[in-house]
Amino acid sequence: MVLSGLALAGSVVGLALATPLFLLFSPVLVPAALLMGLAVTGFLTSGALGLGGLSSLTVLANTARQAFQRTPDYVEEARRRMAEAAAQAGHKTQQAGHAIQSKAQEAGAGGGAGRATS
Repeated sequence: MVLSGLALAGSVVGLALATPLFLLFSPVLVPAALLMGLAVTGFLTSGALGLGGLSSLTVLANTARQAFQRTPDYVEEARRRMAEAAAQAGHKTQQAGHAIQSKAQEAGAGGGAGRATS
């Protein structure tokens, strides 16, 4: 009877010491822990990539907003330059018209007399 008691006590102590190893290296718990670890890693990665994408879109939106705010300055400058060019072209056209008119008057005054005498 003493021998059976010692065998039982040895079995209980051995089982108590081996249970943590069985739990750690269980064919069910190891894949489950691996799956949970990969799932957490996937969620963290997707969150980080989502945050990076959101910050990229924010930078793009700010850049576009600044570009649209600058556009009226460029448009206004282009309008001013076009108005200056049109005014200058009008002035040159007026000068050329006066020059042609004066040459026509000179030719008419001098050329008309020459034809009348011929």
